[in-house]
Amino acid sequence: MIITFYKPGANGAIRYYTIHDRQPLLTAAYALTIAWRTGDGREREKVYGFDTLAEMDRKIRELFGRRIKAGYALLYSFMREKPAGAPADAALAAEPVRTRRKRLA
Repeated sequence: MIITFYKPGANGAIRYYTIHDRQPLLTAAYALTIAWRTGDGREREKVYGFDTLAEMDRKIRELFGRRIKAGYALLYSFMREKPAGAPADAALAAEPVRTRRKRLA
C-alpha cells in the first residue's frame, strides 16, 4: 500500500507526504513508513511498528485524517491485489491477538 499527499506551500514549493507499508521490520509483525519532504529538499521519514493489523489500520486512519485536515490533497494511492483465498483486511484487522509466525526450517 502506498498513499501520497501533496500541498502547495506558501513560497510555491510543493510539500509531499507519503504513507507506505513496503519496508518490513524485524521487531514487529507490521510496519508503516511515513516520508515527507518539501519540493526537491531532503526527504525525512519515520517508521512505526505494530503487533496487529488493527493497530496499523488505526494509525493509517489517524495520519490520513491529519493530512486532510492540514490541507493536503490525495496525489496517488496504490493497493496490492490479494491472492485468491486470502482473508479480507477487515477480518484480519478484527483479530484481537496476532498469531505467532512460524520459523523457517
